[in-house]
Amino acid sequence: MSHSNTFPLGIVRTGDHPSLIDYTCVSHEMTAGVNEYRFTFRHQTDRAPAPVVIEWKIPLLDTVGKWHPLIAADRSLTSGWCTYIQSYATRSAPVYTLFSEAGENRQTFALSDAINPISTRIQVEEDTAEIKCEVVLFDAPSEPISEYQVTLRIDNRQLPYHESLADISDWWAAMEEYRPAAVPESAFDPVYSTWYSYHQELTEEEIEQECKWSKELGCDSVIVDDGWQTDDSNKGYQFCGDWEIATSKFPGFTDHVKRVQEMNMRYLLWFSVPYAGRESEAWKTFRDRVLPKAHANADCLDPRFPKVRQYLIDLYRKAVEDWGLDGLKLDFVDQFTAEALSSSEEETHDMVSVPCAADRLLSDMSETLQKVRPDVLIEFRQRYIGPAMRKYGNILRAQDCPNDALSNRVRTIDVRLLAGNTAVHSDMIMWHREETVERVSQQLWASLFAVPQISVRGNAIPPEHEKALQFFLRFWKNHRDCLVHGELQPLEPQLLYPVVIARSSKETIAAVYQSGKVVQLPELNHPLYLINASADSKVYLDTANLSKTIHYKIFDCTGSEVRTDSIQEAGPILTLPVPPSGLVEIRNG
Repeated sequence: MSHSNTFPLGIVRTGDHPSLIDYTCVSHEMTAGVNEYRFTFRHQTDRAPAPVVIEWKIPLLDTVGKWHPLIAADRSLTSGWCTYIQSYATRSAPVYTLFSEAGENRQTFALSDAINPISTRIQVEEDTAEIKCEVVLFDAPSEPISEYQVTLRIDNRQLPYHESLADISDWWAAMEEYRPAAVPESAFDPVYSTWYSYHQELTEEEIEQECKWSKELGCDSVIVDDGWQTDDSNKGYQFCGDWEIATSKFPGFTDHVKRVQEMNMRYLLWFSVPYAGRESEAWKTFRDRVLPKAHANADCLDPRFPKVRQYLIDLYRKAVEDWGLDGLKLDFVDQFTAEALSSSEEETHDMVSVPCAADRLLSDMSETLQKVRPDVLIEFRQRYIGPAMRKYGNILRAQDCPNDALSNRVRTIDVRLLAGNTAVHSDMIMWHREETVERVSQQLWASLFAVPQISVRGNAIPPEHEKALQFFLRFWKNHRDCLVHGELQPLEPQLLYPVVIARSSKETIAAVYQSGKVVQLPELNHPLYLINASADSKVYLDTANLSKTIHYKIFDCTGSEVRTDSIQEAGPILTLPVPPSGLVEIRNG
């Protein structure tokens, strides 16, 4: 069965569905340039639906790139060889945007269902110079249904691409099924992480030493990562699942947590949610309730079984209650992938869809933990960053990119585009102790528009590195409101955001990450802080919206003032001698 006349923009291919009675598509213009199309699919009886394809085409006009939550570095337009991008509750989000050279929206579309697996794709049609947009529903095991509704929202307004994406984020957040979790202000405090600095080689004494050091610099929370639960240090997951303290490393864990909290530091602990290592008691208990896809010496627990879900929820509740934790870092939840149903002699599954079961697990977990501690902090990281994730946790972190400033910048901005008021954190920042201080600062400035997480050993870096870190954290905390709550303008997404601007009612902060870029700003009625996060020794500023007289101060990457001056009647392009990784503060005369 195929209907082509009920969806005004394109076609819907439903394939051979003997029990499909019909589908309808009702369209609404929400505002000029924004339309919503509500599809309703009906079956005669409850059944697992077969795949449905929705497709439409748009002219390829003034369009240079695309964006979706898993886009990585290649934002180019591609032809028929491009792959489908699958999203579900714990992976990505069903949204795509196309933009112009100037960063203007050409079309942004999104689906209301962010729980069930949905595949999306855009591709260039070579013979017609059009872009074909495709949405595939029900291409993974799902719950039996007699009726299913989904809304396709299409935004064709000519406005900055990031504003269109922000509207999609708000659209999802207004839905009851994706209502974001409360975000305490503590979610926006800088963090010290043990992962890159210690990996699994953890001790109470060293963690407390790093907490004292990082607290003095400006960090207010610590995340103790993998290693606290095992004496093994081979970075595997064979001992995950039981989540008991390795007493050889932490002989008095609860007292250790209290000592850290007495430093006015919050304590978060890492858990690998789905993994049950084959050396664990959990694996022995649930070995017949795991997903087919294993990870090395561990299996993924199957959340479709009620006792599996309850086991995990009880683990996290007891950890927060018994150990007095302030929060959890919950990892690898994107491994709850859609799989064929497994069977167990111990219990009967109560759900068919793994993503739906994961949604139930994480929703119940979040509700349980908030009852124990209303201000609990829960971190997830990139690839699991969709609208559903915002209701489970209140911190979204950039995907791992150690010592990679470019990726940290791009990934934090990518996450922020859909994060709304949920706190966005950088990947843990680390560097080699023999690195130049300017390059160290480039690692730091890359995380400027997110909450920084630091992961170096305090006693292993030279004094100039510490001075640069202290300057960065002091600047970041002094300007936090603008940086993480202000209006964000990430420019030129096709070039990976070479200039990023944040504005508040009190100040404007801009970072230039590419040598030779001329920074253009709207009218400036308050201080401007311009960071030279490139290797160049100059910054270039369009003076169209500056007053005739400006005053400026230049600082190097450690915060030392290197020049103070004034300029009258500057030319159209102002060149300022800002050293690499330094900054300039500019005020109108």
